[in-house]
Amino acid sequence: MPLPMVHLAVAIRLHEPRGAEPSPAFLLGSIAPDAIHMRPGAGRGEKHGAHLLDRPATGDRDPIAELRAGYREADAALRDFADGYAAHLLTDRLWNVLLERDYKPRLPPDLDPAERRALYYQETDQLDFNLYHRSPWRPRVWALLGQAPPPEFAPLLAAEEIGRWRDRTLAWFEAPEKEPRITPLYLTDAAIHAFIERATDAVVAALADGREAPTTAR
Repeated sequence: MPLPMVHLAVAIRLHEPRGAEPSPAFLLGSIAPDAIHMRPGAGRGEKHGAHLLDRPATGDRDPIAELRAGYREADAALRDFADGYAAHLLTDRLWNVLLERDYKPRLPPDLDPAERRALYYQETDQLDFNLYHRSPWRPRVWALLGQAPPPEFAPLLAAEEIGRWRDRTLAWFEAPEKEPRITPLYLTDAAIHAFIERATDAVVAALADGREAPTTAR
């Protein structure tokens, strides 16, 4: 699945047409589903739960739309957070369709599963660091994220988990030892930028349900 900088890049692109920037709450929501990694002992079931993968869409039910609908009457910050959360989930689903299914068959066939996973995260980590270094909006986004108070988002995540993930994200890219310092061979910067554009279009279409979405900084 895409790493934090890809999700933040989509959040920025969603707001560019109106010359706006995302609210701190929207930015925090856009990385929040992965805060499940901060829960001790969290396994596949918990991760699927936080990403609503345990609630498959049917012909008349869309779990992401239902999540957003539950916050339509909430205060502005919590509503923005839920919209950012939804944008993350939609982006994850598109990543699987557009990138992962094309990427995996191109890996060397003699790699065992552990080696394939390690290579995947080396390459995606490097591409995320490339976005961190080269995105002119990154300093402002870091400042906005730092302002975002983590909400209780029951039953999916606790505020403490969200806050710890935000702090980890802010610190991760500023630790030089975390950067793989490789030239990716199977994923490219161009592929990531093309994905961000397509994901933005798809998320805009999915969120356009009759109310202003996504919301902007206040």
